[in-house]
Amino acid sequence: MIEKKNTLMHNCLVDYLSIITPYLSPELVHPHVISRMKKISRTLKPTWGAFVECPLGQDNPTVHFSIHTLDNAINLPLKMRSESVWQRIQQLCMDCNCSKSRLSQEVSSILLDFKLSQENAEIPIPSIFLTLQEGNLQCLNGDIKTFCTWLIKKVVEPLNNRTISSCLQRNLELSLSALPMGAQVLELGIMQASPLDSIKLSISGISPGEISEYLIRIGWMGSFVELEKLVLFLNEIVDAIVLKVELGVIVAPKVSFDCFIYQDLYQDYSWQPLFDFLIENKLCTTKKYAALLNWSGLSHEQYSPIPWPKNLKMISDFLGNRASSILVREVNHIEIAYTDNKLDAKAHLWFSPDWD
Repeated sequence: MIEKKNTLMHNCLVDYLSIITPYLSPELVHPHVISRMKKISRTLKPTWGAFVECPLGQDNPTVHFSIHTLDNAINLPLKMRSESVWQRIQQLCMDCNCSKSRLSQEVSSILLDFKLSQENAEIPIPSIFLTLQEGNLQCLNGDIKTFCTWLIKKVVEPLNNRTISSCLQRNLELSLSALPMGAQVLELGIMQASPLDSIKLSISGISPGEISEYLIRIGWMGSFVELEKLVLFLNEIVDAIVLKVELGVIVAPKVSFDCFIYQDLYQDYSWQPLFDFLIENKLCTTKKYAALLNWSGLSHEQYSPIPWPKNLKMISDFLGNRASSILVREVNHIEIAYTDNKLDAKAHLWFSPDWD
């Protein structure tokens, strides 16, 4: 998604949530979890749009809510400002906004990823996802070892407030140096809420035939036969695949494939083979598939039964007859995770304003 930096868009995410909530079925997100999403939006005042990650299987109520931060847009309340972990997150955002910092040259945006369930009403400590500048790991013309040392010592360790295992740094160096020609790291995920040292990589530009070879080179110990069948099948029915691996003292047994289809879900002839596969393999219930079809679409300012966000209405009034605001609701991609010959699936939903 292209992030828009108009200051008029700040602090309005909770209003957007109110508009899109009627389309977010309890089959996908429990109402208690939606309340937690609204609390996060009111408290942190994030910008523009957001992702909602929903499990598609039968018995997993956990949802991830991911928000972009701009500049030092985490305008924390006093209680949270006194907590060291939030001070470190705030500092990371401010460093990313400083044009003289290396972080601002390597990273285009920061995503805070909150793992939410029904039970706890508190705002959890998020994982941090850094979107790299055009997937370029060496914006300052440094080598991979230099980049990894900088990332661990200047970003990961200060954020986690502890020394990170040298095994993790070696695995990171190996995973970056093993990338085939044309492959790019889109995101680096720092799993801050975990007591274990962990970094996630999202990698694009790897052909199906290169994935197994890449995983062998970085030391992944899973079963390749079924994984190769899955990758070849997905390659036939989706437009693009992003590989996700998690690094720690070893390479985690779970790998994931983010599957992108560049058509709207309500034009379901493009999505149908993927959902047929998910439903046949009991990775998605029919009720959740129906809920996704209901989710995908547009909310129009003129036809909204709910009071429209004031910031969007103000812009529409300024534009007059030239354009009116809408809220886009779409399935951004489907994530299929593979662990020990077992599969799991999640839908990544996106919503944000636009103009029509």
